[in-house]
Amino acid sequence: MKRRIRQHSTKGFTLIELIVTVVIAGVLAAIAAPSWLSLVNGRRATAGRDEIMQVLQQTRSEAIRTRQAQSVSFNTAATPPTVLVNSGSARPIGLDSIQDQGLVNKLGLTVTGSTPTGGVTTITFDDRGNITTPIGAQGIKLTVSSPPTNGKKRCVIVQTLLGAMRTVNDDNSCN
Repeated sequence: MKRRIRQHSTKGFTLIELIVTVVIAGVLAAIAAPSWLSLVNGRRATAGRDEIMQVLQQTRSEAIRTRQAQSVSFNTAATPPTVLVNSGSARPIGLDSIQDQGLVNKLGLTVTGSTPTGGVTTITFDDRGNITTPIGAQGIKLTVSSPPTNGKKRCVIVQTLLGAMRTVNDDNSCN
């Protein structure tokens, strides 16, 4: 009579090995999460700033091309902030794709150097591309932040009445 000898399989992982692996993965994720969020917020603020810069440059170019005054309005009181070119429809800043629709409260906009009317700041370019909107000594500063309070800041500064514009990436320069 032959006896069957039971062999134990050494394939697979023990429960202890799985728990150690999950704990290590959790610690690494906890270390990386703040850096990842900071990167995402910085990218979101940069995208919003770039969108504002593009709208301003297009509006100025259109004023020169058509030889008619053109204006762009920023509603900082709306959530999310909106931009309106001439008498078109207002569209949210930073929500270019369907994927971004869940990010409604992730972007803030503040404007300094110009007096808003009811939370709306309007910048008007004349037929030569010059700004007719009164600006402060430091120019008009449009600061995008993500998240809206105490987040990464990026800004567009409309420097002179001639319509010179520049962007700033430094959080300190945007304050």
